[in-house]
Amino acid sequence: MALLQALWEMRQEWRLTLVVAYLDHGLRPEAAAEQSFVRQRATDLGLPFVTEKADVGALRQEKHLSLQEAAREVRYSFFLRAASDFSAEKIALGHTADDQAESVLMRFLRGSGTRGLAGIPPKRDDRIIRPLIEVWRQEVEYFLRERNIPFREDASNRSFHFLRNRIRHELVPTLEKYNPQIRQILCQMAERFRLEEEYWQSLVQKKFPLLMRKQRSGSVSLDIPLLAALPVPFRLRVFRRAIETVLGNLRGFGFLHFEAVENLWQNPAPHKKIRLPHKISVSKSYGELKFSSGREETAAFEYAVLRPGVLEIPEIGREMRFSIRDKARDEVFANTPGKALVEADHIQFPLTVRSFRPGDRFRPLGMEGEKKIKDFFIDQKIPLLQRRGIPLLFFQSQLLWIAGLRLDDRFRIKPESRRILQVELR
Repeated sequence: MALLQALWEMRQEWRLTLVVAYLDHGLRPEAAAEQSFVRQRATDLGLPFVTEKADVGALRQEKHLSLQEAAREVRYSFFLRAASDFSAEKIALGHTADDQAESVLMRFLRGSGTRGLAGIPPKRDDRIIRPLIEVWRQEVEYFLRERNIPFREDASNRSFHFLRNRIRHELVPTLEKYNPQIRQILCQMAERFRLEEEYWQSLVQKKFPLLMRKQRSGSVSLDIPLLAALPVPFRLRVFRRAIETVLGNLRGFGFLHFEAVENLWQNPAPHKKIRLPHKISVSKSYGELKFSSGREETAAFEYAVLRPGVLEIPEIGREMRFSIRDKARDEVFANTPGKALVEADHIQFPLTVRSFRPGDRFRPLGMEGEKKIKDFFIDQKIPLLQRRGIPLLFFQSQLLWIAGLRLDDRFRIKPESRRILQVELR
């Protein structure tokens, strides 16, 4: 109410055209009464009013979000749609300085980096502005009482179920016993971090295109030698930008994830891969660091294996190791997902390692008849976009092993077998 009243009083001086928007999240029984209250206030001021009721619970289940994350997503989506419908240039939200202090403290407790500790931005690129971000809640309430304007308080703000409320009602008052100015200090700290982040982001904006080797839908590859020349704080922000470029947002990501990418980059192994939230994978291979989303299909590959040794497969960030030996008497054999023991009596190098192609067939271990590999993948519930990332090992046109999944029955170790090819997928 305070934000609406302040903007309404400044409408002529600032030449404002105002629209009032209210979203019922579908979570509180009193929301309908609040909606009527806001609608009446908009009518009293002669302003258009737009409203909508959301199903936060459904979105929460669909996207596996927390209640607050889902509520925030539907809220901002509604505001942006309403702004587009009315051709609004800005979307003004009522966050106060108290909200800022609480947000900084909450993010500190969660281990945020400087971007998180920069708090709630006064404005964003998507038309969001926060005119009251430097005004204290006490000042807001005084402003309303002075004008005799009624207002409603969200009852959920008193629930200790939410971390923010526990910070507001318990932690902040406790900290004020140590320093009565703690809220002001937190807001000042946020402003300093915000200015620092603006500086870093301006550097990343200029440098990021120069660090990219290639970009396509669902992936970005960065040049490792160029990354090596950057200081660690700069490099971590480049990793953050890469994830944001691939995924479209940074929801669910924090400093620990960017640090995990840094550890991958520092690892001396020439080929390595890690997985991050939201099906983001980061692989290191042949001088590049590749960020990929689960939406990206692995590029097709085919390699000749001329002799025992190591084969690197940069397309999937893995390697295969080949060794050949005589079968020991009374040796016990056990294939594991990452290792296959193949009868080598009737095969010889070169072998071929390639990705899956339509029409590929094999005889699964323990079966008599052949089966299409496509059908095998379906039976194993291998997602379509992951199938090309599974190496297939061939001798001439005969498949020996679907790496990590199943050996061809014709190449199992038999009592009369004399030589063994050992293959490991790492």
